[in-house]
Amino acid sequence: MKHYRLKIGVCALFLALLVALEIFLCVWFFGADYREFDENARAEAVLPDLSDGFVPQGLCDWPAGGAENGGYTAAVSGYYKNAPSRVYLLGGGKADFFTVTKDGKALETHFGGIAATADALFLASGSEILRVPIAEAVTAAKTGGSAAVSGGFDAGMGLAFCAVSGGKLYAGEFYRAGNYETDVSHHISYMGAENRALVYRYALAEEGESIVESETPEAVFSVRGLVQGMAVEGDDVYFSCSWGLADSTIERHEAPASPIGTFEVGGAEAPLYFFGEETLRASRAAPCMSEGVFAFAKEGRLFVLFESACNKYKYFVRRQTDEIVSLPFGFWGGAAAEGK
Repeated sequence: MKHYRLKIGVCALFLALLVALEIFLCVWFFGADYREFDENARAEAVLPDLSDGFVPQGLCDWPAGGAENGGYTAAVSGYYKNAPSRVYLLGGGKADFFTVTKDGKALETHFGGIAATADALFLASGSEILRVPIAEAVTAAKTGGSAAVSGGFDAGMGLAFCAVSGGKLYAGEFYRAGNYETDVSHHISYMGAENRALVYRYALAEEGESIVESETPEAVFSVRGLVQGMAVEGDDVYFSCSWGLADSTIERHEAPASPIGTFEVGGAEAPLYFFGEETLRASRAAPCMSEGVFAFAKEGRLFVLFESACNKYKYFVRRQTDEIVSLPFGFWGGAAAEGK
């Protein structure tokens, strides 16, 4: 009789746990509320080749302009498993792609970030920033071919994203405890808070073969963990923050006005700035797996990329977002709402 009662108890406990798990999964997958995000979001472009294995990472606008430069409006970088990484050029109903070669070999790195000027695309590839001329990118994209790297430099840390604004190039790393650790020297404490990732800022070279005026950054920024993408618009800085199945967070900060000290890079000292509660102006929840972002001042909108609809993740996420979406700067309030 005791064994019978024990079996009944075990079965009852198992059923209770099963019901609790079913309730949790229902709440997790169907209880997410993104009404504010959805009310402000506008679909801009469908992400290409997600069902073929493409995992999108970086996003930037296309300042080159003109029919001679393809008439595109945006560029997306990302990777494949066991295949060359790609850059897609989007616009006018087109989604043309090319691969990138360095020293004659097709790259299969993360391609976590992409940025552009009127003359060149820049890619965050491992610890390097690589440059591809716009003309070569357009020619390669027309045939699905490859474009050769025309220059680059090693930032000395793993790069997850990059951005260009006002003649400056920003390149940053990703931190998550246990998975993506950063050098202990990058752990910066200030006013009772600690960040464990850095962003380097460089002045873009105006001419010549160099990408930047100096490969030693002119400024260093301490940032929070889980930053997947960054956009700079005037004094406003946006961070796309996400990890796994949890909701994403997109933050707007005011650029810190004064350095908190200096940081040594390559034997030189650069002013060190800190992004924290003092600079945070607004934080908005978004669907999971937000990645690259860029700010388009002409439209007053922030464009956001997600990786949640790719084959690698789509069966596990709360929402599959297969489009680039944009939101008005005013979604984050403050000065950005005035089109700053």
